[in-house]
Amino acid sequence: MSEELLPELSEAYQLPDGTLEHLRSQSWAPLPGLLSADAVQAMLDQVQRYAAPVQPSESEKWMTSEEYARVLQSYDGMAWTDNWFRELALSPRLAGLALDLLDEPEGLFIHDMTFTKPGNDGGPTPFHQDYPFWPFDRKGAFTIWIALTDLTADMGILKFMPGSHNEGPLGRFSRAPGDDIRKAYPYLEGKYGFAGGTDLKAGDATVHYDLTVHGADGNKTTQGRAAYTLRYMPTDVIYTGAPHRHFDAFEMTPGELFSDSPQVPRISRLG
Repeated sequence: MSEELLPELSEAYQLPDGTLEHLRSQSWAPLPGLLSADAVQAMLDQVQRYAAPVQPSESEKWMTSEEYARVLQSYDGMAWTDNWFRELALSPRLAGLALDLLDEPEGLFIHDMTFTKPGNDGGPTPFHQDYPFWPFDRKGAFTIWIALTDLTADMGILKFMPGSHNEGPLGRFSRAPGDDIRKAYPYLEGKYGFAGGTDLKAGDATVHYDLTVHGADGNKTTQGRAAYTLRYMPTDVIYTGAPHRHFDAFEMTPGELFSDSPQVPRISRLG
């Protein structure tokens, strides 16, 4: 199915020179031209047909607030209910890119999600790290963030604090609109500054680590800002048992390797 709809998925993405070094030193990296405009339009169409918005857990009821709906509207875990998205994430183009970024022969695909920031003054995304939201015992996961339409800087594109992944875990923030990590750690902005946040064409992408401090400005245009994310990680990560709406459904035991769960697809160049 995907080969007919998105033929480029069978072709490797040529990682631009210096991308891996940039990611390791700057906490993020651009991935220009990851997919074609036609491919992301097909993805956007599929997302719009997928009518299963995020179902917040008991600890995430703030996500249902009217105020938060002005910040982000999301769909979650499509690849675990829709083979179209599963084939997308495990395709040679995207899984191969993930292995290049891991710089390993094997890895795991763990999550996918859409993020739409509404138009007409959609609110800013507070700065935060992803790591504290996941039931992982160690760092190493990363997010590939793909623009689903042409995006301009005034639509609230992700910004990153370059080098901030070296801080280590800083705590759980972005639990509500305005819950920004910079309020607890005011030195971060002066120490690291900002990168990213510039115009992206449909199909352009960025990647950032789970410990990268990142956020986004509000959407000052009338158009919604749509993006699709895929998350991958190394094979040695252990499940901690911390609550999470996506991973709770895997019925894993704390202390178990994610790589041992049948719910977690492995990506590989071996064999």
